[in-house]
Formats: sequence, structure tokens, C-alpha cells
Amino acid sequence: MKKMFVMLLCLAILALGTGAALAEGTKLTVSGSGTVLVESDLAVVTVGVREASTDVLVAQSTVNEKIAAIKQSLLDAGAKESEINTDSINIYANYDYSDNTEVIVGYTANNTLSVRTTDIDNVGALIDAAFAAGANTLDNVQFTVQDDSEAREQALTKAVEDARRKAEVLAAAAGLQIASIESIAESGVYTYDSMRNYAMMDAAATESGGAGTLVQAALVSVDASVSMEFELQ
Repeated sequence: MKKMFVMLLCLAILALGTGAALAEGTKLTVSGSGTVLVESDLAVVTVGVREASTDVLVAQSTVNEKIAAIKQSLLDAGAKESEINTDSINIYANYDYSDNTEVIVGYTANNTLSVRTTDIDNVGALIDAAFAAGANTLDNVQFTVQDDSEAREQALTKAVEDARRKAEVLAAAAGLQIASIESIAESGVYTYDSMRNYAMMDAAATESGGAGTLVQAALVSVDASVSMEFELQ
């Protein structure tokens, strides 16, 4: 009986020693994320012209004339020459597939311009100027920031803090503590509109005979994520 007790005691001591060794060598990997919202100070408006004709040269020339008028209208509305650039140009054939045949019935020409501006309050006026000059498509209104370096650093700091909090919770739940940080890896930092932005016709302006485009600038979201490995004890 005494020998059996000694044997069981030895086994218990060995088990405790093995458990302690495992605890000291345990690794924990967690991910963390951080988000910072900043006010946009740069807008990119993309407008264009799409025209169809049975004659490809007519479609092309009509679009070219309107694009030239739109560009001049944007300049008159306050945009700078260096802020306006061609976004895309394309011409494609239109087909009629009736009677199980493929017949070209016309052509569609498309040309879009992008204008960058730091005058956020003037975005609606630029859109109005473009449409008054002949634009018939509004492809996008994107808000961003000129310099997101400070926001990126803040987002990364928040991501690390988030990962550390998660690690502490998980370690405590397992009855352990963080001994050291083994590694930190940045998973990515992204800057984008925090919501969709829509251009809307101002109802009051429309009722009074005018057409004013109301554009609400969005906050810009800067998101960062990291992966961290901890050693527990």
C-alpha cells in the first residue's frame, strides 16, 4: 500500500512538472484591428458622355465635342487644368440578334473625365457645370484624404492595443499570463470612404426652377490589422 502511494505521488509530481513545462512554452497568436475616421479633404468626381449613332464617326465626334465643352465648363467652375484628366475612352458596336443573326446596328462612344478638388464645398457645383455642358453620366464621387500617414499610425496603434487586449483575455481564461511578445506582423492598412456617396438633386432648388446637386462628404475610414504572437507562462 505504501509503495503504491509513493508511486502515485511520483506520477502526480511528474504530471505537474510536465504541465508547467507546457505552460511555459505555450504560444498564443491573435489578430487585432484598429479604425480611425478622418474628415475628407479631397474629392474625385468622374463624369462623362455616352452617345450612340449608326455612324461610328458621328458617335465619336459628338462625344469629343461635348467632352471639350465639359472640360471648359469645369475650368470655368473653378477646377484647375492639372486637376482634370481623362479617365476612360471606349467605342463599341451595338448588335441586333433577332432572326438568329448578329448584325451591327450602331455604335456607342463613351468618354469620361475625372476632376480632383480640395474644395469639398464646390463638388456639387462642378457636377452641375459638367451636366450643363453636356455630360450625361456621373460614374463616381469619391472622397479621400491627401495625407493619411498620421491616421495610419493611429490605426496601427489601435490594432496592436486590440491584439494585446485579446491576448490578455485568452491567457487569463486559460489561467496563464503573457510572458513576452514573440512577433508582430502588419497585415495591412487601408484607406477608403466609410460609406457610399450619392449625388442628389436638391428638391428645393428643383421646385424653384433650378437644379442644384447636393453632395454630402463622407468620413474617410483608415483601417489597420496586425497579427501578434505571445509566449505565455
